[in-house]
Amino acid sequence: MPTLPLTQLDERGPAAELDNRTFSLTFAQPIAVRDVLLLLVRGTSLSVIPAPDVSGMFIGDLKNVTVRQALSLILPPLGLAYNVDAGFIRVFKREPETRLFDINYIATQRTGTSTLGLAGIATVSTATTTDLFGDLTKGVQSLLSEHATFNVDRKAGLLQVTDFPERLDRIGDYLDAVHDRVHRQVELEARVVEIELKDPEAAGVDWTTLTAQFNAPAPPGAQAASPAPAPPVASPRALAAGLHVTDVPRFLSVLAAQGKVSTVDAPRLLALNNEPAIVRSESFTLSVTPQIAPDGMIMLSFSPIVKTPAASESDMLARVANGETIIIAGFTRDREIKERKNVGISGGWFGRSTVTTKKRIAVLVLLTPKILASAN
Repeated sequence: MPTLPLTQLDERGPAAELDNRTFSLTFAQPIAVRDVLLLLVRGTSLSVIPAPDVSGMFIGDLKNVTVRQALSLILPPLGLAYNVDAGFIRVFKREPETRLFDINYIATQRTGTSTLGLAGIATVSTATTTDLFGDLTKGVQSLLSEHATFNVDRKAGLLQVTDFPERLDRIGDYLDAVHDRVHRQVELEARVVEIELKDPEAAGVDWTTLTAQFNAPAPPGAQAASPAPAPPVASPRALAAGLHVTDVPRFLSVLAAQGKVSTVDAPRLLALNNEPAIVRSESFTLSVTPQIAPDGMIMLSFSPIVKTPAASESDMLARVANGETIIIAGFTRDREIKERKNVGISGGWFGRSTVTTKKRIAVLVLLTPKILASAN
């Protein structure tokens, strides 16, 4: 194709007359913008054509700017815009545009509330309220010009905005960022584990011993029979303090050295980012709200309630890595087991009697959050 003359310009790309020539102009006193436009194209092959309603005054100092840069600096503050076609610069008043934006979310306001410790001295109350449409309204308002109008249709899931194009572009970027975050999901695997401790007088699980065994290398025979399990992400000190593990089967295996381990309940639930979720069974209730950080870590606000048989409850905030398991301990109770045994009686006869044995039960809650891949 033949080379286009320099006068045939495309405003979307660089052009010699618009971008290669620089100049400096100083206007110490207000000057009509129409006169400024004439000065900008003086000495070039460009022509400037202002619309009849173009008006306004300009005062300022332009140094080493191109024609395009000068137009971009002078016109927008005056409510003006321009386009370039075949060497003609047309200047006109900027007109607002109207765009429709989809809001892909349920138009409901959700509230999650949990209050723990009502019968005790200390209490913890947690309330989570989410109203995406209300929050979006505030966010959009902060991005609009003073003359803009907008309307949020909750039922249709639409946002209608009338404003200048650059403002509409900002709103589009904002909505994309909001959708990316609110559509993230977390799958939460919960497991309620009981351990019937060998020592009925024990206060609970011996975490010092468990930590040492958990981080000890496997015996040589076990290494030959099967690959060594993956090492835990937590050091012994970190495990004792934060109770975070990545190898749950190994943790349960080591835990079994202190007593008989059994799984009482194993519910699963899905939760959207920053949305409360709750699961309830006969033995266990869990209220949880996850928040996914940009680095992939998950902040959990959760309240587990375990029936042991009286309700035992906890409330905490924890920061957990994706796929990592946090262990909540501190739930204990005594269980009485009645057994029929042979016993000696007078005269050398033997009979059967009911013997009651006390067992110490420790209850653990294992919670594993996993970030689900986005459908997009």
